[in-house]
Amino acid sequence: MDVNNTPYFLLRSEAEFAEGSRRLQWHAGKQALTLAQNQSLRLPAGDAAAAIAAWQASTPMAVDAYYQVARLGADATAVEFNSGRGWMTLKDGTLNALSAPAGTLRDLSLNREGRLAAPFSNDVDEHGLLLFHLRRRWQTLCSLPVAPRRAWVDADNGIWCIGADRLMRCTGEPLPLSYAPQDDRFEPLTTNPGALGLAWQQPLPAGWEALAICGDEQRVYMLVHDGAGNQRILARARSPIADRPLQHFTLDQEAPFAVDLALAAPGRLAALAPRQADDGEFRHRDCPVLALYPGSTEAGGEARLIRERYPMLSLAVPRFASCADGQLRYQAQPDPDYPDFDPRPRELHALRQPRYHLEASALLQEVMDSGAPNTLWHRVYLDACIPPGCSIGLAARVYDSPDQRGSAELVEQPAPAWNPLPSELAFQQALSGHEPGRRGLFELLLQRPSGPVRRLAGRYLQLQIRLQGNGRTTPVLHAIRVYQPRFSYQEAYLPELYRQELQFDPDNASGPANGADTRERLLATFEGVLTPIEGRIAASDQLLHPDSAPPQNLKWLARSLGTELPGHWPLPRQRRWLKQATLIQQYKGTLPAVNLALDILTDGGVQRGEVVVLENFRLRRTLATILGRNMDDAEHPLTLGTGMSGNSIVGDSLILSDMNAREFLALFAPELATEEEARAVEAFFERYGHRVSVLLHGRAREQRGAVETMLREQLAAHLQWRIIETEQPFILGTSPLLGVDTYLERQPDAAPVILDQTRIGQEGLLHNPAAFSPRDINAGA
Repeated sequence: MDVNNTPYFLLRSEAEFAEGSRRLQWHAGKQALTLAQNQSLRLPAGDAAAAIAAWQASTPMAVDAYYQVARLGADATAVEFNSGRGWMTLKDGTLNALSAPAGTLRDLSLNREGRLAAPFSNDVDEHGLLLFHLRRRWQTLCSLPVAPRRAWVDADNGIWCIGADRLMRCTGEPLPLSYAPQDDRFEPLTTNPGALGLAWQQPLPAGWEALAICGDEQRVYMLVHDGAGNQRILARARSPIADRPLQHFTLDQEAPFAVDLALAAPGRLAALAPRQADDGEFRHRDCPVLALYPGSTEAGGEARLIRERYPMLSLAVPRFASCADGQLRYQAQPDPDYPDFDPRPRELHALRQPRYHLEASALLQEVMDSGAPNTLWHRVYLDACIPPGCSIGLAARVYDSPDQRGSAELVEQPAPAWNPLPSELAFQQALSGHEPGRRGLFELLLQRPSGPVRRLAGRYLQLQIRLQGNGRTTPVLHAIRVYQPRFSYQEAYLPELYRQELQFDPDNASGPANGADTRERLLATFEGVLTPIEGRIAASDQLLHPDSAPPQNLKWLARSLGTELPGHWPLPRQRRWLKQATLIQQYKGTLPAVNLALDILTDGGVQRGEVVVLENFRLRRTLATILGRNMDDAEHPLTLGTGMSGNSIVGDSLILSDMNAREFLALFAPELATEEEARAVEAFFERYGHRVSVLLHGRAREQRGAVETMLREQLAAHLQWRIIETEQPFILGTSPLLGVDTYLERQPDAAPVILDQTRIGQEGLLHNPAAFSPRDINAGA
């Protein structure tokens, strides 16, 4: 809503830009609508029978983050790897080979964490899944009800397997340490309740067989066929719940028969087809890439072929390599420089020679409903990039009832004009950036091209978009904002005799505009300039508020408050300091102000317990706090003699023992103190008075220098302070003693192993890299 209280509709998502043209596409990377590419693809001929035979003979490959390659052995019963020293058998920490307990291994799938899934089967009665962890070097297995064909390990370490007619999900892992049950003690009924096992299985639609599986952050995709040459992609939510519906996407008729599926880019799936048998020179070298478009129903849709080339240099095996780094790779012929790799994994990228459709026009499926009949639609703003030689055009139709939608006329609109403002919304930036005449904000006034009255009035508005390019570049449309109803200066500020008295008449839609219409559109030109200016004035408080002020304003805002902002501070920290600067100044030198300043400095370190400010008198402990009660903790089950007593904070509410009574007697009744007691009081203050200790835990230790600088600025000059760093986050008894909670890290960082200093088995931790051969990685490092 603008300063005139005029609301607007916003279109900026894929669903809101949904249309039916094949010449337009939603670019997931740019989050914008663009012209689709129109390159001549070189795809192999589709032969379903030959492709199935090639799929059955293909072998999997996995590549870790260090470009070490794993494959199946010659008999497909074990996994072997090559780290540059030839092929060797992959073994776990106990030197047991990763091999199939029965039958042969069918696939290899590796995720970023280093979990390698290898399904196996003997095609009769023994089917299962092997799971291997590259960093921890353990392996475990579970049985499956049917023979698994392919597997995929997601980012949450769930394993998705497909059989011929079902989808299976497995979860779990072994215990972190080996466990040996003993007969002389109670043992759990289940030694490992989180062991690897089948969580559930979901049947595939009848008549369809699975070939491949992959996924992204939201969904799991399965490539299936019906045995007659027809293929589909099935998609479901990547949810641990079994009964999630399957969406069907029919493959494009121009796509060849594919045997493997992988994620090529956000919103794009690469479907690998075998090499054409008679293509000796490998001219048909492009990999088909598909985009999924939902249909009119939730269950149906289409997998359209993207006419953008993804060429391969060669193809040895029609199966993608499973890569830990997420990069799409295929199995190519061996390189002469790398004779040990047979085949060799190569990256698959789009050809950087775009060729777009010259023009495309589509009617958006999104219909804007103002909620009131005869609504006067006002102005359209486009957040777009229009390169030289390209253009974006709009047409609009309005109607008052859904029955009129098909018969309503599409009215061509004037070309949008570039606006020098980044956005018509106050102090906002355009999604497309800012470049004069080319990138940023474009606007147009909704109107008819001819007739006495050129208003567009109706309850509903539907837009048609026309993109035109030059073949090498494309216009990019990020967002559309449509304002309604029109705020007319003529209707709001001029006498009634100047107002429009006529309505649009379809039978009289030609000729010049009448005076009221011309005047209204002329004044709308001024309104389009003045309204954003008025909006910036109305929202000028944003320039002074710490949460919304531009970054370049923060320094002079801080100086106006009598403080300084270090230039190296992150922007959120600078904004929080500005918000709390006056409160810190008001209570400067007190414990709450120091804690607040240190919490801002460490980005919440005080709240997390990483920084603890203690007045030293709170560290004082006496032998007894309740007269006549023995507080010795030598045999206490929790403290075990670690403290002198279990007293509360000294000075709050205590009954003291005779040993320390003279100190406190002199404090509360100085007129009764003897000379010896006065000296005891002075010694007491010397040890504890005006002294502060600052404990640094965890990440706060890395900011010690900044903490020291802040303490010098915030603490009173007569206070003496010291910083204590500790690697022990758990300190027993700090809550009753000091009034602060015990600090616990969620996952403490492991201390590095130091030769001749680290005591093996008591401290330090060695982490293997997530690689097939950690030895070679460590040697290289």
